[in-house]
Amino acid sequence: METQSGESFAQGGPLEGEAPGLAGIVGRMRLLVNDQPLGVLEVNNGRAKLVPDGGAVDVTAMCISRDVLIRLLQGRLNPIVMALQAEGRLQGDRERGVKILYGLRAGSPFVQTSFDGKDK
Repeated sequence: METQSGESFAQGGPLEGEAPGLAGIVGRMRLLVNDQPLGVLEVNNGRAKLVPDGGAVDVTAMCISRDVLIRLLQGRLNPIVMALQAEGRLQGDRERGVKILYGLRAGSPFVQTSFDGKDK
């Protein structure tokens, strides 16, 4: 098990919300920036929650920067474009990962989240 980073998205408590595009999808996605874990996105049938890193995951999203990861979580970055531009990739159950990321594009609960102001 990897340890939680000091810059974890869930450091101040879990962030969560409804995401209609994730209806019917269940899974856990580890979030990495330059091999540093920032948390896990838990998806449970239309609900998304950012929690501290730990435990088993289905897929890992590896991004080159925090900005890229935030754009993914907010549904502002197409995962295919991310891969083509070498800004990140998915490892593990990539099919589930793409479903999760496209579900966030359909309506992310994190679109108004400032992530501690580090994304501004």
